[in-house]
Formats: sequence, structure tokens, C-alpha cells
Amino acid sequence: MECPKCGNKQDDEVRCAACGIYFEKFRRQHNEATKPTARGNPAPASPVKVALTTAAVIGLGILLYVNLSSHKKESAPMVEQPRAEVVRPIENAKKSNGPTEPDSPELTGLAAQVAKSNPPGNAIETARNATVFIKTDWGAQGSGFLIDEECHGITNRHVVEFDPDKLLRKVQDDPEYRAQLSATQTQLRSQIYSLRLQLNSVSSYRGHAVEAAQLEREIRDLEEKLANLPRAFEKQIRKEMESKVQDGKHFTVALIDGTEYSMSQVDFAEQADLALFQLPAHSCPYIHRTSSDKINQGDRLFTIGSPSGLKFTVTSGIFSGYRELDSQRTLQTDAPINPGNSGGPLINEAGLVVGVNTLILRDAQGIGFAIPIEQVYEGFFALRNSR
Repeated sequence: MECPKCGNKQDDEVRCAACGIYFEKFRRQHNEATKPTARGNPAPASPVKVALTTAAVIGLGILLYVNLSSHKKESAPMVEQPRAEVVRPIENAKKSNGPTEPDSPELTGLAAQVAKSNPPGNAIETARNATVFIKTDWGAQGSGFLIDEECHGITNRHVVEFDPDKLLRKVQDDPEYRAQLSATQTQLRSQIYSLRLQLNSVSSYRGHAVEAAQLEREIRDLEEKLANLPRAFEKQIRKEMESKVQDGKHFTVALIDGTEYSMSQVDFAEQADLALFQLPAHSCPYIHRTSSDKINQGDRLFTIGSPSGLKFTVTSGIFSGYRELDSQRTLQTDAPINPGNSGGPLINEAGLVVGVNTLILRDAQGIGFAIPIEQVYEGFFALRNSR
């Protein structure tokens, strides 16, 4: 007989000689364990079976842990990473070495032309590209700047206005003019002195009355010429100025790339030293404006112009304060404003225009004045829609 528990084979059918169970008792316990309960559920497992099952589970867990640990030491498991989304580059996209600002609108027309020949490297140079050099037929020079895409330009009235009296006074104050007048006067006085010496010599001899009379007439003519010399110079200057202003081409506007426009139409503000013109072009470079009321003393300001013919020169200084000149509000600055800067822009560090350079204080250094930009829009009806 074979023992149902340990499998030992023997002849005794009552009790196992190996494990000591009684065969009949073992069969009854087995039948009771497998007998269904009243509700149809299996009966609880015997304590022995539960112990055996628990031991088997624990042993299997230990075996799996040992196998996994040894496998990790041999090689790390390959974990599949989620695939990154593939982003295809945009065609002709610009390479970037760092943070970029929003793209500016693509330039066209005159703005694109100027930017191509003189690419701006900062906000000041961007404003420079919208500044112009002005030269008149009568020799006056100054600056100006464009204030909108429609190519409206601003300068000082005294730069482009043909005022013979004002120009004459300017010429008369010129050291070169004074030197020429003085040299001519000295020459006439020398001639008069020489003729007087001759007259004295001839008068001492009889029979030379005719020659003496001739010398006296020459002396009187030279003395009259000497007395009228300043008026003669003035008349000649007026004649030359009027002869140069022909065909209505009063002044020339030049941009930094060398493009020039001959202008004849210009409007003047009634209450300020301002003039407005418009170039026959499209999509012009222009300087954006900001409020002149928000400047603090000590803020850095820049001027752009052509002092003494040095075209498109940039100078800097600070804002000195607000001043009243001839009942007009002005901006005082120590940024150099020299002859040729008149009409050019006064800008801040962001390249925004706050004023129009207009004059300097004579017999003083580092004191210049600009007209607030707001007066430009108040002075010209054509610009009021741009405010």
C-alpha cells in the first residue's frame, strides 16, 4: 500500500510506518476538507495546507528577488523612453544665438534703401537714418528729420526761409565778410593818402593847376566811395543772393545714403521756428516720438545734425531743464548744438525724438535749446491726424 501523504509503500494498511498517519483518519480529514459548505463555497483550507502554501509563496518570492538582483548587477535594464516630438525647422529661418526680440515689419521703399546702405547698429543710428542734411541755394545749411512714413520732414524756419534781411545780417556777422570789408577800406584810404601827397607836390609849382584839380576830383571820388562802401557791399550781396534763388528750387534735402531731393514747397509754423516739407518718396524712414514732459534733469540726450558741414554727426549731453524763451517753452540741454545742427532732432537713449534743435546761447558754452516735439504737431494742420 502507498501512503497518501508521503508516498511510502508498505504492506500495513492501518498506519504508515514512515510518517505515522492512520490511513482511515487521514481519508476522513481529507473528505471533510474538500466537502462543499452550505452556501456553495469551498471550506477553509486546513492549517497544514495554508502553512505549505505560504511557505511556497515566500520561497518563490525569495528566488525571484535573488534572480532579479543578480540580473541588475550584470546589466541595467533597457527602459524605453517616450519619443520626443520631432519639430521640423522652418525654411530660411534665421539662426539665433540668444533671445530675440519680436520681428520688426519688413522695410520697403526709401526706408529699405537707406537701411541697406547704412545698416543701423543701435537706436541712435536708426534715428540717424531718418535725419537729413539741408542746403539752400543761397548758401545756408542746416538739418532736419523725417517724422512719418509719408515722408513729412521737419526743420527750423530760419534754415529754409529766404529772408534777405536776415541773411544779410548773418553775412555781415561773418568774420570773413568783415575782413574783406576792412581790407577794401584800407586800400581806399591808402589810395587817398597817396593822391594827397601828389596834390601837395603839384600845388607848390605854378602852371600845374589843371593837374591839381584832377587830383582833387579823384580824392573826392575815393572818399565818397569809402563812405558808401558798406552800402555797396550790402547791395552786391543782395544781388548775388537773389540771383541764386531761381526756378523755385529753394533748398536740397540729402539723406545719409546720398539720395537728394530738390524742394520748393514748404510750410511755416506761425508761432514757432518750425518748417514742414514732404519728400516725393514713399515708405520713408522716420523717428518715433515720445513726450517731452517725461524728461528728468540729468537724462542723457543726443543731437544729430551736420555742424559746420560735418554731415550726420552725433553729439550727446544731458537735459538741463525747461525754460521760457520769447514766451515759448523750450528744452535746455548741454548737448552741443552748433551751426548746422539747427532743425535736427534731439533724441533720448531709445532713439525717440523729444525736440527740434533750434539755437544756442551766444557768449556761453554748453547751453542749447530745442523746441518740444509736441509743438510740431500743434503747428501744422497736415500732421494733426498723426498725433
